[in-house]
Order: sequence, then structure tokens, then C-alpha cells
Amino acid sequence: MMKTHLILVFAGISLFTNFTFAQTPFERLGQKAMTGGQFSVAAGYFEKAYANDRTNMNALWLMGYSSYHAADYKKSIEAFDRLLAMKPTETAAYYYRGKAKVLYASSFKDYKSTDREKLLLGAIKDFSSALDLTPTDYKLFQNRALAYQEYALYKSQKIADVYNKTAAINACNASIADFQKVLEESGYRRDIMAQIEKTKQLLSDIK
Repeated sequence: MMKTHLILVFAGISLFTNFTFAQTPFERLGQKAMTGGQFSVAAGYFEKAYANDRTNMNALWLMGYSSYHAADYKKSIEAFDRLLAMKPTETAAYYYRGKAKVLYASSFKDYKSTDREKLLLGAIKDFSSALDLTPTDYKLFQNRALAYQEYALYKSQKIADVYNKTAAINACNASIADFQKVLEESGYRRDIMAQIEKTKQLLSDIK
């Protein structure tokens, strides 16, 4: 079951990017680890492949992807940072880096952390960059909507140096607009409607 699922994942990556699998010995070991669901081990192998060749974008992509699935979001972000510096048109890298930033931001226990805000704003920017490249990919609208929602929650906190009513309201409105785009494309979806109601309630609480 796990192997079948991961084969489908690999196929999805191949369709979503121009990168390939199993080019170097370390990459082959990394791919084998991924097939077994050992994403942290896989990331280590891909990191070694990249260390041997700093131009190896394939290894960087796989390191970022594996680290994301291993919940090592900081390492995933760093890998995609390097990849996008070399290939700024890689939509999938913006997508996964954005998702990694949102999840990494949620790990900060200090709600006043400026890093939390930078990560959320960075995620919004990543999804926007991906949408510039693929404007009809509605999962990007959905993920940006969720990032806006998280940012609105962050800025609505009545904490010194964090609370900003205008920023929170603007983020809520942007979140709702993005969710609405998803509905326009996919029709009625209970999960999206629930998120819209959640954001509208937050907006009401802020006002």
C-alpha cells in the first residue's frame, strides 16, 4: 500500500516538474529510502548528492521534497531557496516552500516572534509567485487563502507589536477572495465553505 502510494507520488512529481530520479548513487539510495517512506534518510542522501555537485538541481528538488515530508520544514525551505536561486520558474518549488513556511510558522510557540510573521508573508509571496507562473492552478489559490487566514489570525492578536487591525482585515478579505476563486472553479465544496465561514467569523470578531 505504501509502495503503491509512493509510486503515485513519484509520477505526480514527474508531471509537475522537469526533474528526474536516480541519476547518481546517492540519488538512487535516496529514491529507495523514499519508496520505503524513510523521508528523513532520503533527504540525507540527496543532501550528499548535492554536496558532490552544487549544480545538481535534481538533488536539491528531492532534498526539499523529502525534507518537507519528513517535517523538517527549515531544511526543506533552505533546499528550495537554493533551487529557486538557480531556477526561478519552478512552480512546484514555490508551492512546497510556501507550504513548508506555513507549517514551520505554526511550530513557533512565541506568538510575538517576528520569524512567524516573516514565514507567513513569505508563504503568501511563494503562492503568488507560483500563480504568476500557473494562474489556473486552483490548489495554489486554496493554499494562499489558508496562508492569508493564518496571517489574519496572527495580526488579530491583541499583543503589543503584533496587533494590526488593518492588516488583519485585509488578510481576511484576501483569504475569502482566494477561497471564492476555488469555488468558482470546483463548484460547491463543503471544506472550502467551512473555511470561508471561519474567515468571515474572524473578520467579524476583528471589526
